[in-house]
Amino acid sequence: MGKSDYSIEDLYKAIITINGYFFENNYGKLIVKTNFGSIHDYCYYGNKSKNGNCNGYFELTSSGVIHLLKELKGISGLEYEQLAEYAILWLSYKLNISQKTKDTKLNDFYTKYIETNKYYNNKINGSDGPTYKDIINTKKDLMNTNDLYYLNHPFSLLCNLYKMINGQKQLCNFYLDYANKFADSFKKRNELSNNIEGSSYNKILSTLSDDYKNIKKTCKDFPSLPELTPKKAPVEKSGQPTALSSEGTSSSSSISTALIPGLSAFSVIPVFLGIAYKTIFKNKIKKSKEENET
Repeated sequence: MGKSDYSIEDLYKAIITINGYFFENNYGKLIVKTNFGSIHDYCYYGNKSKNGNCNGYFELTSSGVIHLLKELKGISGLEYEQLAEYAILWLSYKLNISQKTKDTKLNDFYTKYIETNKYYNNKINGSDGPTYKDIINTKKDLMNTNDLYYLNHPFSLLCNLYKMINGQKQLCNFYLDYANKFADSFKKRNELSNNIEGSSYNKILSTLSDDYKNIKKTCKDFPSLPELTPKKAPVEKSGQPTALSSEGTSSSSSISTALIPGLSAFSVIPVFLGIAYKTIFKNKIKKSKEENET
């Protein structure tokens, strides 16, 4: 993805917004926000479902990718390949966070829910430019590997940091623990054997690093990240990547518990924030008053 000359804050705001359109609650029930009914706008699979009516988590996710591409396209400075990379990164996360869809291969999803969805054949600019499918196809190689699976955890943490901090320096100390978790998660993935020079994995890991450094400009006490240390491309692939701890290998459950115990990743973060911020802020004021009185 490279050096950014676009608003990273706007980019993550778009991702977080689309992510909140639908999600599964703690009991595995699919929740579609009534005020985000537009998520149904891009579901048409011939006789399989009616125009404007998504049928289940997979079709909602397929529609969500188009919504995200449309939103990201409005951010000045983003190239089509960057749109595709962020959209596919979110797609991987969204599938892995659900217990029912976490084992889905991206390439299988592409075949069943992108190739068969007529809206992917529409041009993103209306009358000219590439189609949504054309944009996804610029990075279709990402669909053929398991590399993104290993990046879901740091990506989800980074999304939460952008959601929670939102450019407000006074919140940095409250969420320092999240930054520490991201730094630790990044370090582990930097050391994996599939972090190879020139690979898609390495490029996306580099982008996550750059995006984190952007938020560190606001929160200067956040930990620094190690330099990327990609391996030289081997002559022959040696098989499986280096094993991660349970934090990195148990997809959706590890992501949600690493973020907010008992809650499902950043789909419910606004509710959490409303409680957490008020509680922490009140405790801080109370402590300050007690110190002044003494």
